[in-house]
Amino acid sequence: MKKKLRNKKTQNPFSVLVILLTIVGLGFMFLTSMYYEPSWSFNWNNIRKNIRDSITLSKHRGITCGVGGMGVSTKSEVRTRIWVMKNATEHELLKLTEYPNGTIKAIAYEGLLRKKEFNKKAELTLRALKDTTYLLYYQSGCIGWGRKIGDYLIQDILMIDDEMPPPPPGMNSNIKLTELEKKNILLEYKKQKKTE
Repeated sequence: MKKKLRNKKTQNPFSVLVILLTIVGLGFMFLTSMYYEPSWSFNWNNIRKNIRDSITLSKHRGITCGVGGMGVSTKSEVRTRIWVMKNATEHELLKLTEYPNGTIKAIAYEGLLRKKEFNKKAELTLRALKDTTYLLYYQSGCIGWGRKIGDYLIQDILMIDDEMPPPPPGMNSNIKLTELEKKNILLEYKKQKKTE
């Protein structure tokens, strides 16, 4: 009786490795896509380290009026925000208006509006009104909410929203805009409010 030898193919170890690497690669891509933050790819070139470190503190804290929940003072956060706006250059602030976070964008817009030598305030404000991808987190006392950057700038910084009560004496905005610029900004602001 003759024994028949079966033709056994041996498994190529390379094909097992390819399958294993494919599974690991797909798992990595899946996890990365689930937890990806757009800020990971932000280009920090030409932004000094001290500005970067200070501004990123605000990324998760938001903007406060100076008083947090339970009456806790948030003046250190306000001081940090003011320091960034004063010490960042015009170029750094313009670049930060592209950062994928509403709070950082709002700080950058506000910083540019407060710079006396920046002469495109009306154009910048109109641009900020259209910048609606990211909301900023705003806290006043125990209440915190998401706001559009344009609402924050028009109501709290420029204080030109005629549907809001007038600011108390001595709290007027010191940002210089002509009456025509204010009118155009308010017109665009109201047009956007109607479409919401």
